[in-house]
Amino acid sequence: MVDALQESGTLRNTNGTDVLVSMLSQELGSHLEPLRSETLRPWLIQLVEKCTGVPDGLPCLVRCLGYVEQQSTAVTALLRLVDEWEAVDFFDGADLHPLRPALMELRSASALATMVRRASRSRIQELPSWCDTGWAVFLRLAGENSAVRELPVSMAFLSLSADQLMEDGQTEAAELLRRWNRRQARSWGLEDTMAQWQRISTAESPASVVPAYLMIQFEPDGVDPDRYYLSHWRQSDSEGWHPVPGETLHLHRDDLPAEVESLIEQTEERWSDLRQPVVLEFILPWELLAEPVEWWHKESDSASPYPLVMDYAVLIRSLERLRRAAWHRPWHNKWRRLKETPADAHSYWNRPGSSHFHLERELKEDEYAVCLVLSEPPGTDSPTSRREYVAGLRAGVPAMIWHRGDCSDPAFKEAVADIVQDRGLAGLLERTGRWRKEALAIGPEGWDNHVGRHLAILLDDPERRPGPPGPVHAPVKP
Repeated sequence: MVDALQESGTLRNTNGTDVLVSMLSQELGSHLEPLRSETLRPWLIQLVEKCTGVPDGLPCLVRCLGYVEQQSTAVTALLRLVDEWEAVDFFDGADLHPLRPALMELRSASALATMVRRASRSRIQELPSWCDTGWAVFLRLAGENSAVRELPVSMAFLSLSADQLMEDGQTEAAELLRRWNRRQARSWGLEDTMAQWQRISTAESPASVVPAYLMIQFEPDGVDPDRYYLSHWRQSDSEGWHPVPGETLHLHRDDLPAEVESLIEQTEERWSDLRQPVVLEFILPWELLAEPVEWWHKESDSASPYPLVMDYAVLIRSLERLRRAAWHRPWHNKWRRLKETPADAHSYWNRPGSSHFHLERELKEDEYAVCLVLSEPPGTDSPTSRREYVAGLRAGVPAMIWHRGDCSDPAFKEAVADIVQDRGLAGLLERTGRWRKEALAIGPEGWDNHVGRHLAILLDDPERRPGPPGPVHAPVKP
């Protein structure tokens, strides 16, 4: 650890060490001596020894250095070493090093992610970037929480790793992992638990019908009207809602489609083993509601780019409502009506030129009015359309539908009549998808003349909300 710290550019000057000591002292709640006249290495030895004697001290040291250097080479090396330190502690001094050569053979990112999800029973969805081999993953998983009478996640991972090595024809390496695992299970009295895990792990689990979600949020810069913060969250845990935040970027408006395309491709690579459907959710501010996000492209650098809606169900959500807690109570109430009694839920068609005051009043009085059909497309300069949209948000309406060009189009009214038909709104997204597929079937040469190309749907689930965005200091792309 001292060797890795010596490679840090931050710690090669007194100002850098002072910054680290200040942050670390605050986080640990313990006074640390700054570097003064002594040479760096003896001081670093004392610093590491001090951190080893404090609960969470070593992870805290690396975290504080990461605040300054982010993912530098030194920080990455330290993260690996902290995982190894904690693994040795978890296994109470058991010799882990015989496992290293065999586990280093496992380097497929998708295979490792699949094994981790199975070993953790879907509690761990993704791995940090430095977990690029089976060895790094094993060390990371050591000490991860397991339910009572469950096999520790790291040992379940070893069992799956042995199976993978056996499939790859590396029988000696596989048997080495199995012998080590059996010895550890005997040492901890977990023979029956391991046998039960192996029976369960060999059974093929059915594909989950719970979708995975990629949530993409655009937040206005606040100063430059042409720049936005792009944040995203990935959620693939079929057992619960645990969105994983990604990096936040600061971008020009013109760069948003290309960055979304890149993000989706990276997510597909991460999720290459998933068997459940994927839903894209765009959390949009007012200024971007006119953007046809579901028709943005995939593989635009190829000879045959195609729209996102060909692969995904695409929803819009409201950034303003997510940020305005005072609007959340009626939102939750309306959603509860839609969820618990979908057959009683119904839509409300707003008439052109009607009072936004009376619109909001009627939506609030009718607790089963959960879908608002807008009379004008939002995201324009029209003050009427903005008041109509805000009335729906304040009334808690979780669903809104509009035509991106002309809400008075007879074809739009026909499509909406089908989408919000009287049998309830539970199939709102599915029926909207059918109209979009009809437009897709026509092809690029004629789909602009089909109403499915212009349908926009906001479907806002208050129980499915993103967590905090990624790093506060977002990278700026020129």
